[in-house]
Amino acid sequence: MAMSPAQAQQDMPQLGAIESWGCQMNEGKSMSDLMKVVDDWNEWSDENGLDAYTAWVLNPIFKANADFAREAGWFGYTPNFTEMGKGLHAWMTKGQKLNERFNKVWTCGWHSEAATMLVRPPTDGPSSAVVSFSDCTLNEGATPSDLMAATAKWNAYLDEQEVVAAIAYHFPGHGNPTDMTADMKISVWRPSLETYGRDADLYVNGGGRQMDDAIFGDVMSCDSPRMYAATLVRGGQAQ
Repeated sequence: MAMSPAQAQQDMPQLGAIESWGCQMNEGKSMSDLMKVVDDWNEWSDENGLDAYTAWVLNPIFKANADFAREAGWFGYTPNFTEMGKGLHAWMTKGQKLNERFNKVWTCGWHSEAATMLVRPPTDGPSSAVVSFSDCTLNEGATPSDLMAATAKWNAYLDEQEVVAAIAYHFPGHGNPTDMTADMKISVWRPSLETYGRDADLYVNGGGRQMDDAIFGDVMSCDSPRMYAATLVRGGQAQ
């Protein structure tokens, strides 16, 4: 079953907004070249009042068919769609010169948006992290209420195990593939690969997988996750 942001909101709290870009570094360009443009973009964002916008640059760690030397992405978040729209409008009307500079460093092949719910907040403010993404689908007969009840149980289990990961649900909007069959993406954010290793041991050797199956087995199914290094390039202010 497909679940739209409107359906999701019937049983869920206020949703934020994310935008993502999928890109390849141009020949002879590197992350250092990108960060020079990002520094100027941050000044531009300050000048245009984009105080609520948070952004990370993503580089693949575990991903099939990836170009690990050149592949990069952009993941931007605002606490609501009004702030996202404000930023997109400013970029479309005032950001042409900066966009030209970005395009000299990388070439982006897609741009999408999603409605986002932070179901397990981070212990601190935004920071650099390692993030895993999975595509997930509600099982036949499962409802958003079932999903939220299972999420509450999973969070309680993670609290008991002192897991510090943050988790968000992303419900697809504009720009997502027309043949996408998943209802949502789930992202799991951890402070470091060391933290991921501790969580992986809990999942594989400490009963976490069995608990996952017991809580979510009747509710949803997810595909194999992809992992990225997420470098924080702008930390927005909470709204």
